[in-house]
Amino acid sequence: MIKKILVPLDGSKWAEKALRYAANLAHRYQAELILVRSLQPEVAVPEMKMVFHGPRIFIEKDEASVYLTGIQRELGELKIPARIAVLDGHRVGEAIIDVASKEMVDAIVLSMHGRSRFGRWLAASVTDEIIQRAP
Repeated sequence: MIKKILVPLDGSKWAEKALRYAANLAHRYQAELILVRSLQPEVAVPEMKMVFHGPRIFIEKDEASVYLTGIQRELGELKIPARIAVLDGHRVGEAIIDVASKEMVDAIVLSMHGRSRFGRWLAASVTDEIIQRAP
């Protein structure tokens, strides 16, 4: 039985597409959503001599809370319970896995983005990490 669903969001419309699927699952199973946003540090790739900052990576914690609270409110109007968590100081995949473990979630719903080649590589590595290591 699905009781807790983790939904990682980064503020993009692409990531928010996962909300529709997560909300449908939550409604069907009367589950709770846990919406998370990770405040990512920059990612350095020395062998490529570049630093990936990504879209809006350096956001304030308050801004992330306002963003997630807005989504939480919309879900509440649909009678779907949701909690929020803003995470900082972690690698994204590691932070999501930590929350999934601590909360003992039953499912993680996330989407991939349409990004640059490097951005797709980075997003895919986070997704792969979650798939391989999440409980």
